Amino acid sequence: MQAWIESNIELSNLINEIENSKLSERAQAELAMDKFCHMFDLPKMPEDKSRYEDYYEKNEIDEARSVFEEFALLKYCYPEEDIRALILCAVYNLTHLIGVDIDEILINEFGEKFPDNCIVGYRGIGIDAEVIFPQKEGKSWFDLGCIAVTKIVKIKK
Repeated sequence: MQAWIESNIELSNLINEIENSKLSERAQAELAMDKFCHMFDLPKMPEDKSRYEDYYEKNEIDEARSVFEEFALLKYCYPEEDIRALILCAVYNLTHLIGVDIDEILINEFGEKFPDNCIVGYRGIGIDAEVIFPQKEGKSWFDLGCIAVTKIVKIKK
């Protein structure tokens, strides 16, 4: 990721500008999310993904994610990490067509035998993104305030 940053002077300058601002770390993360999504033309929120359908099809992306969703997964995996770094990592992942392995998230949350037809929910707005598991909460994803969900269907061998 460092080589990617160093190879993109516009990105490097933007990171420095944000880091050197007098904004709080939280405000810096919010600004970074907005600016990076604009810079790389990425969907910020789940509802923004619809305008990228041709791109996803062309690149054979079956499980498209917004920066919000990728950030939520990274935040789940690394809860103590600087959220500014997680925003940058989410953008890196999406621009390089990689992402957090949801199966690993489920194994971490439920163990090797995670439930069939498991749902990973995303709630919040912007940097307040949060991953939740409706099966554990005993409520529907809608009742839990999710704005997006990913359904994981376990294939039995």
